[in-house]
Amino acid sequence: MATLFAAPAAATGRTHSAERGETVAKCVALGLYAAWVIWIGLHHEGWFDEMQAWLLARDNGLGALLGHYVRYEGTPGLWHLMLWVAIRAGLPFAAIWTISAACAIGGAAVIVWRAPFPLPLRLGLLATYFYGYQFSVVARGYSLDLLLLPIAASLFASRVERPLRYALVVGLLANVNAFSFLAGGLMGLELLVRLIAARRWLRADALVALALAGALGLFALWSAWQPADNGFLAQTSRVKPAAGAFIYIANALFDRVTPWSSAHQTGVDVVAGIALSLVLLTLIVRLVWAGRDRALSLALLAMLIGFATVVFASSWHAGVLFTFIVFVLWTQWDNPVDAPTRRWLIGALALLEVVQGIQTLHSGIEDLAGDYSAGRPAAAALMAWRAAHPGQTIAAFGGQSFEVQPWLPTNVFANYHKGAPHPQFVVWTTREAWHALPNPREWGQLLATHPDAVLAARVWLPKPVQADLAGQACRAGYDVARVFPAAMPWRGIPEDNSLFLLVRATSGACVR
Repeated sequence: MATLFAAPAAATGRTHSAERGETVAKCVALGLYAAWVIWIGLHHEGWFDEMQAWLLARDNGLGALLGHYVRYEGTPGLWHLMLWVAIRAGLPFAAIWTISAACAIGGAAVIVWRAPFPLPLRLGLLATYFYGYQFSVVARGYSLDLLLLPIAASLFASRVERPLRYALVVGLLANVNAFSFLAGGLMGLELLVRLIAARRWLRADALVALALAGALGLFALWSAWQPADNGFLAQTSRVKPAAGAFIYIANALFDRVTPWSSAHQTGVDVVAGIALSLVLLTLIVRLVWAGRDRALSLALLAMLIGFATVVFASSWHAGVLFTFIVFVLWTQWDNPVDAPTRRWLIGALALLEVVQGIQTLHSGIEDLAGDYSAGRPAAAALMAWRAAHPGQTIAAFGGQSFEVQPWLPTNVFANYHKGAPHPQFVVWTTREAWHALPNPREWGQLLATHPDAVLAARVWLPKPVQADLAGQACRAGYDVARVFPAAMPWRGIPEDNSLFLLVRATSGACVR
């Protein structure tokens, strides 16, 4: 076991056959990883977040996209810019996953060939949940972290001698998402301090690097500056700060100790996962403390956790923390920590890779077996119903109902922008009456307007309606015409993403 997890040997003394065997192992692992991501991606159905970014990029000019609409998404616009270019190059919505998969495979190649970890740990990282499924298959801007952070880590040691390459990557990181923007700012500031300390900051390459990083950072700040009428946060519920911090850390590392289970985490399972996560985080802090870059490394981790706790984060955002933990481990791996700490750290990382690897496998199988999104079949049903009932109204309830929009020629929902054909994406202004994240009482308010049909996302329906949809719909004067089952696996746990098509009852069997 000690030999298996020994640090990579120096070139001197290594046999040619050993190097060739390691190269073969790397190529095989990367090939299997790419095949897995592509296989799952080919069967993946894009959901609301993927749809929203796609439609924003498809339906807007570049100026309106980056100068106006991206601000309401709470993120800089690099991902939207990439989609804008890809759409105009002819990439269809069904293939949006190819962009995230390419980022993940590129980042995996950098890890396999450049990371300082023992080879088994490097290969095991490819199986972890955010590399193996969540950020590689589900096409969102977070996939860019999978590529940019390994590149930044590989350039970290030479950032003072060759600052331009590192500054470019840091500047791009700042344009990925809100978490990476803050982290990129810290990394850029640290580069400036290092260059000043080395008395190199007045060199031409350093000045260009700092100017580039600063310009990209300012562009990210400009594109992500929040408008006063952004209504997204008003539609969300918050977790208490202390609980939010622990949940955020656990979702990045060990969310539970029963990774094979499809049941939601509860009780001892969650507490044990949090405890394991804190143990691993403590070991990482001990490694960091033994080196000279402790200020940057600890500030990155503290800032990400603090932002998630105080401002906003969902469980999915924890993947950003995971990628930055890999960055910190990579850049601090050679710190002179004591042998027991290093052994425990290697063991904890190996356990993490096994646990998350199970969740990756489970989630991929769930994605293959069912529909991640019901948007495409629901869109076909809406078009057929509308053709058979010209002039009648269709209403939408819940954000996932908008998953039909990429498959429709225009907006068909009468309760969104008064049925105007455009926009098809969600507008998050406080002036927008339609809520993608509705509260339960809005269901009754919608039915009181008596639409002829309703496409409803089950997850947003009031609990009594979820428990007895047919009965509740009947009492409101509606029949459940179609059910479109779908589920989004989160670490192997299926999260309901089903849609229901309700139509007004005409037989008299249902009484209001």
